[in-house]
Amino acid sequence: MEKVEKDATPAEEWLQQLNATCNRLSTQYHNLLRAASSVSALEEGRHDPRAGGAMMKSLSDPPPPPLAADVALSSIQCRAASENICVACSQLLSLIRTLRLSLLLMDGDTMEAEEFLQVEYAQHRIEEIMERSARLEEELAELRSNNNIVDNN
Repeated sequence: MEKVEKDATPAEEWLQQLNATCNRLSTQYHNLLRAASSVSALEEGRHDPRAGGAMMKSLSDPPPPPLAADVALSSIQCRAASENICVACSQLLSLIRTLRLSLLLMDGDTMEAEEFLQVEYAQHRIEEIMERSARLEEELAELRSNNNIVDNN
């Protein structure tokens, strides 16, 4: 049998897109920081590119091949991560524009109805919590009275 799943509401879809964009932004920022440092060169199984390959006797000498390769790789990784950060920021701005537009397009009746639903939900939750609290207080009072009876005997 096929499992039928309910379609996501526009608000849920927007929230999913927002979460995905924020995750992408933080991941690419992490990649940028990692590429800009030499930590990637020191990972297990790799050598420190500054450790050898050739000697630089003057400033005009080209860098040793391992160092040049690491610098080129880091440069490409930094460029890719920064471009991905730009794309994620653009998507984030688009999501913000969508949210602002949806708020502007909401009419007064819709906003009042949504506010009413939120207030109703909050009141229902408060009632549930108050009932649970009252039950816990009754149980506590009962336990205390049982402890007093046991202590007196």
